[in-house]
Amino acid sequence: MSRYQLQIGQTARLWVSFLCYTLSTSMTGPLIGLYAHRLGASSSEIGVVYGLAAFTTLLTRLPLASLQRRLGSRLLIRVGVLANSASMIAYAFSPSINYMYLASGLRGIGFASFHPPALSEAVRLSSNNQRLGWVMTAPPMGMSLGPLLSSSLLAFFNARFGYPLLYILTFLTSAALSGIAFFTPARGEEHHLGEPTQTRDLARLLSSHMVRLITSRLLISYVVGAITAVLPVFLVEKSIMSEPEVPLLFAWASMFNVLGRPLSSFLKSPVHGIIASPILITITGMLFLNSSTPTLYLGMALYGLALGLFIPSSLLMVQSLVEKSSLTMGIALLTLAIDLGASLGSMGAGIMREFIETELTLSVSAIAAGLASLLLSTRFAAKKT
Repeated sequence: MSRYQLQIGQTARLWVSFLCYTLSTSMTGPLIGLYAHRLGASSSEIGVVYGLAAFTTLLTRLPLASLQRRLGSRLLIRVGVLANSASMIAYAFSPSINYMYLASGLRGIGFASFHPPALSEAVRLSSNNQRLGWVMTAPPMGMSLGPLLSSSLLAFFNARFGYPLLYILTFLTSAALSGIAFFTPARGEEHHLGEPTQTRDLARLLSSHMVRLITSRLLISYVVGAITAVLPVFLVEKSIMSEPEVPLLFAWASMFNVLGRPLSSFLKSPVHGIIASPILITITGMLFLNSSTPTLYLGMALYGLALGLFIPSSLLMVQSLVEKSSLTMGIALLTLAIDLGASLGSMGAGIMREFIETELTLSVSAIAAGLASLLLSTRFAAKKT
């Protein structure tokens, strides 16, 4: 088998691993808050449930990524898969909100262990800008199909078993899908194995360009955390959508996330994708001032497209800013911004919702974060040119 055929085969296996893992996490993302609401949790407690997962990932992302040189990417990917499956089982059998906190901790460790080595492998195996956009279609495809699957399962199980079995069986299905990803990761790159990354190596990664990129990602992730934690419960409480319909809105957004991935490959520079994303996020915030169903669908479409353009573009930018041997750690720093931003967004939006109308909370968050990210991105682009 030629080197090219081997690389394509490994890329295909990594694509399947990404798809299965993302199917598992995205089909349960909106349901965690709904299930917590069923257990009697307040809006702030729901925010903490989401925020704790992101905060756990924040704490464990860099320590786990630093082990990549010693353990290899394949083992770290599998540890992430096992932790995610365990979290789904813990959510399924949580008798109270306190047990959901434990499940969120496991979910956070799964994200921390899986994403940096998997994304590093995607960049390494894709070889060129055009292929990376297509490889990275797997996560948003999972994000699109996951909510559709959970919506169908909720309706199916509700008709036959009712509460709480409809949630328990859906979470267990998610755990099984995550388990498939255990058998599919690519072999990974072994010639960088050695001592864990040292603190001095980490300091060298924090150039002014990286700091701007990381901060921009944090701001956009704040919007993601706010929308994920607050929007589902708001839609159900205001009778805008039923519980089985809520995942469909997120699936709609993920469809445009899928579209944005290959579109990013046709941009002449990753900077263009990094600039376009906060513009779309800002427009989304303006649309959220109107909570009518058509406006919500339009806003979520732009929101999905923004993420689809930003993520491959930011990965390529990291590749151009760090040495090859430090790619996993560089991506870990970037995804660390996701953890922190999502944690702040979910917890902050959950707390603010106790005092402010949800439309205003989401709108102000998206507009402010989008404009701040745009300012950082344009300054970053000016430096690059």
